[in-house]
Amino acid sequence: MDADRNGDGSGSLGEGETDARHRVSRRDALKTAGALGGAGAFGLSAFVGSVSAASSWTIAVLPDTQKYAESSSLISRAHAQTDWIRANKSAQNIVFVSHEGDIVEHGSNTTEWQRMDAVMDKLDGVVPYATTVGNHDYATLNNRSSSTANYSKYFGKSRFSKYSWYRGTGPNDRAHYQRFSAGGYTFLHLDLEWGVPGSRSDPNSVKGWAWNVLRANRSVPTIITTHAYLWDRVGSEGHATQRDGANSGATIYKDIVKPNPQVFMVLNGHYHKADGQWRQTSPNDGGSSTYEMLANYQHYANGGDGWMRLIKFIPGGGRGTDRVQVRTYSPSRKQYKTDGRSQFNFDFSFSSRFGR
Repeated sequence: MDADRNGDGSGSLGEGETDARHRVSRRDALKTAGALGGAGAFGLSAFVGSVSAASSWTIAVLPDTQKYAESSSLISRAHAQTDWIRANKSAQNIVFVSHEGDIVEHGSNTTEWQRMDAVMDKLDGVVPYATTVGNHDYATLNNRSSSTANYSKYFGKSRFSKYSWYRGTGPNDRAHYQRFSAGGYTFLHLDLEWGVPGSRSDPNSVKGWAWNVLRANRSVPTIITTHAYLWDRVGSEGHATQRDGANSGATIYKDIVKPNPQVFMVLNGHYHKADGQWRQTSPNDGGSSTYEMLANYQHYANGGDGWMRLIKFIPGGGRGTDRVQVRTYSPSRKQYKTDGRSQFNFDFSFSSRFGR
């Protein structure tokens, strides 16, 4: 990993970053989580103090759901996630949901797609959301030349085009972008196919399409979700260098993220060489920072045990500035993961970073 990007493998913190381990004990956090989770409330007041939910907003992130989709007994974990989002949408001001890809285990298995269709149906008309193409979502595993007909049928343009927040479709229905508003800001979100294939100069490729969308929206703060970007391989944490027939995380950063300073956050799943978690802060060409996070729990018990990410934006919630607070929560377990790789903060000025 480059010296100017800070990860968390040794407990070091990125630029403007603070660690919740120094404020809340594991025992106290789990005690609070268990009590509040049973009531269907996230209970972030345990971490935020006097900051009210009305002054903040939350983005929910669904890591790889493939193991839930594969199993008639485990699919309940995925249902619990979207049930929780729906129930807490108002209380936690959940403004967007991003699925990081590998929606299913077997892209040609209609039953798995139908299961996840029922899971995600619960968000329709409730909150804007995006679903990203992962390597398991092709008809043939890892084969981009194989069909994504099932993905398109259940989670393509036809599902979202009726919503005003849905703004566009990329090549072969394998990338999309959305707009949503929160805290007085307007945000752009792009979901980009695994590996973001192609080149910037080819508008008929996902990479070229994404480049053009970003260049046309240079003043809009942007989040990108793509299936593979950071990895957690011990000793090699950071932007993945594995290409898998397309673009590596390192190349996506260099060619797409870094030249577009409005991209302030990148999310991914896919990798799980260690605990399936990594975070870092990377510089961009505008002199500001991009906050990057990997979360993937498919290798945990019960296909992931329902763990999901909750990214809360808290105006004035930091040490003299604003705060992005990241927590990992399981509606199935009614618990938080409280280790330093699962809960942490990024502190920066929203008005400066988001252009107001």
